[in-house]
Amino acid sequence: MATTCMQTNKVGLPQHTSQKGTIAGSLHKQSYRRLDSTSGVADIYSKDDMGAFLTKPFSLVGRLLWKVLFSWWVKQIETPSDVTGLTPTQSRLVKESWKMFLSKKRENGFVIFRVLFTDYPVTRKLFKGVEQLDLDAPGQLESSITLRAHVTRFMHSFDTYMESLDDPEDLKQLLYDTGKSHLIHDIKPEYFDVLETVLMKSLRIVFGSKLTPQLEEAWQTAYSHLKVTIKQGLEDAIQKRDQADTSVVVTVE
Repeated sequence: MATTCMQTNKVGLPQHTSQKGTIAGSLHKQSYRRLDSTSGVADIYSKDDMGAFLTKPFSLVGRLLWKVLFSWWVKQIETPSDVTGLTPTQSRLVKESWKMFLSKKRENGFVIFRVLFTDYPVTRKLFKGVEQLDLDAPGQLESSITLRAHVTRFMHSFDTYMESLDDPEDLKQLLYDTGKSHLIHDIKPEYFDVLETVLMKSLRIVFGSKLTPQLEEAWQTAYSHLKVTIKQGLEDAIQKRDQADTSVVVTVE
């Protein structure tokens, strides 16, 4: 015999429902039995649960497919430049850190040249009046008008390179012309290899702990690629000069 209980309908009036009906309602969802392959225990799933279970493999495939496509998309975006060797992320790191370096243009510019003259004394003869300066005397290096002008030109040129990192063709031409222009200063191509070591040491001095491994790698990559085009410009200029010298025929009457 079915017992009854009181419930209220939507308008608040009492209504009778049988306990049997309530039990039937609780069993409305059809159940399925699945054998757990790991424990050997049979689990009960409702029809709704089973639907989710059946669609789960498809959702896994979808996530896997999305992961593959997303990783391919990121890989395409992070393709290094042929000119700078930098990925877009590395390019951003270099440009942002350069702005910090440039905020103290003259001071940090002299850091570079002080490292150059200290670690590679032979380069001092390339700059007028620098050989006579005492590098240990405070402010003496900075007192050189010739060197101050060169530091300004150097920092301006480097700033132009940084602004052109995202314009490979323009940057390549700038670097090539820089190499050519150093012919008249009797600069050897290998000096630009020296500058790479000097630049990296200067960055460590200026940035200290802010020079993270990722940032240092980005700068190392950038300059190692930039110097290739600079050296090419200088080497071509040297070759052209040497060819012109050998083509001159001197006749003696």
